[in-house]
Amino acid sequence: MSFSATWLSQREPYDHAARSSALAWRFAEAVGAGRVLDLGGGQGSGARYLREHGAADLDVWVVDHDEELLAHAAEAGFPTAEADLRAFDWPDADALHCQALLDLVSWAWLETFIERLVARPMPLLATLSVDGRVSFDPSDPDDEEVLSCFRAHQSLDRGFGPSPGPRAGHVLAQRLEVAGWTVVVEQADWQIPSDDVAMVRSMVDGIVEAAAHMSVKPDRIRAWGARRSGSMTVGHIDVLALPPEGRST
Repeated sequence: MSFSATWLSQREPYDHAARSSALAWRFAEAVGAGRVLDLGGGQGSGARYLREHGAADLDVWVVDHDEELLAHAAEAGFPTAEADLRAFDWPDADALHCQALLDLVSWAWLETFIERLVARPMPLLATLSVDGRVSFDPSDPDDEEVLSCFRAHQSLDRGFGPSPGPRAGHVLAQRLEVAGWTVVVEQADWQIPSDDVAMVRSMVDGIVEAAAHMSVKPDRIRAWGARRSGSMTVGHIDVLALPPEGRST
């Protein structure tokens, strides 16, 4: 799955405003002078966040399969590596970071990722995983029906295979905690004001397209989209996971 540079730039202010700076600081402290791979890093938004929040000296490599997006990351001064994330074929690292990735991967990918991380422990900061919470102000009688269809669509194949969607971040956190890791989860919600009409419209249009695909009443979904406005809250979580004492490589 690829995203346009335009969309990534449009969402970046909301990504950065939502993320936990405290977890970014703790991650940077745990990594020290090691190499961080920013998996699915696109044009470098997540890497920029780390650099701008007290981790300017981190050696962050942006890893993605999209050459065009990687070119933007390189222009911003980040080393890059083209890799197929589905094949787990990326450079060696001392820590891993990702932003808005885990809810797109497959169940099988997430399981393999966790297994490999436990086998070769290193600090992980997995940010902005959607958790299924979406709300509007003012509300609409059809909100819940539309959002139920939207959440169902998030569990389809997003390019990796059938996806855990909104459950991904919590599954990761629970599995690593059981394995003895120190895990911290914080909410990282987008707060989109009604006066950012372009962003609200982008979000509503995306919800309508996905929900209509899952609904037996697509015309009702589209009618909802045509009248839908107002402010939005889109729920995400950030997960910091640190290996058990003495097991980080």
